[in-house]
Amino acid sequence: MKLRVLVVDDAAFVRDLVKKAVRDTYPGCEINEAVDGRKAVTVMNQREINLVLCDWEMPEMSGIEVLEWMRSDERYKKTPFMMITSRGDRDHVVKAVQSGVSDYIGKPFTRENFVAKVSKVVAKHLGVKPGEGPAFKGMPGQQSADVLMGKPAGGDASGGKGAGKPVAQDMGGASVLMGGSSSPEAAPATKPKSKARGVASVRFGSGSSAKLVLKDINLQEMIGVFRRDGALPALLEPAVADIVDQDSGDVARINGYVRMMQAQEPHPEAETIQMLIRFVDDDEDKLAVLSRFIAKVR
Repeated sequence: MKLRVLVVDDAAFVRDLVKKAVRDTYPGCEINEAVDGRKAVTVMNQREINLVLCDWEMPEMSGIEVLEWMRSDERYKKTPFMMITSRGDRDHVVKAVQSGVSDYIGKPFTRENFVAKVSKVVAKHLGVKPGEGPAFKGMPGQQSADVLMGKPAGGDASGGKGAGKPVAQDMGGASVLMGGSSSPEAAPATKPKSKARGVASVRFGSGSSAKLVLKDINLQEMIGVFRRDGALPALLEPAVADIVDQDSGDVARINGYVRMMQAQEPHPEAETIQMLIRFVDDDEDKLAVLSRFIAKVR
């Protein structure tokens, strides 16, 4: 069968990660995308979809509302639906299961974990194994997604002819920690301030986490320092920043990626690391919480 996949997320960065992983796993599949739940429903009304990979928190219509709509529609009662979300607490998992979710993966995630989850869901519900389907060489404009997934632009990741510098590999190297960068865009957009401006908890796709003492923050990015404890995350690695509004208790789980890292001591084993996280979320509710947080710490 021809696998028709719908990827739903309001963050283009996350959609690129998911689409790239799916294309590599199922060559020849048809991929559709939507930036929110309402547009996802429109897509499903226009064409038959047999796998939905969907975010939870989105404007217009949430992922759980999309799932409930699907399970109430005769066409999509049994269509596999995998929730991709930063909301991994027990109450939300239970709600997703009760609404008929097929599987659940929390953000941030590694490519390996994501592919394993998707492969399990597709094999169980659709009987399609990874790699089945006609050869697929990629779509124009996918070079940026290759870079996001750790492949060098202009070549393969093996270092063969035409290969560029590795992006997401070898992040323990001293060159990055000592102030080098993998690209001209790795420099922070704003000069960091010396005064601390609050603390943010950050979770990385590789499973590690950090408490970032902020030097500066705005609606596009934040920069701060943390104490090194074990392996470092990779440049361009997906990350989720948990921003808490202390007055209301609301938590905004802001999706982003690691844009820059630099050691604060002049040796490879430096313990204090400065990091810049670039945000990719456009969700109005999340940005409202982030705005209130910024107003308090700046």
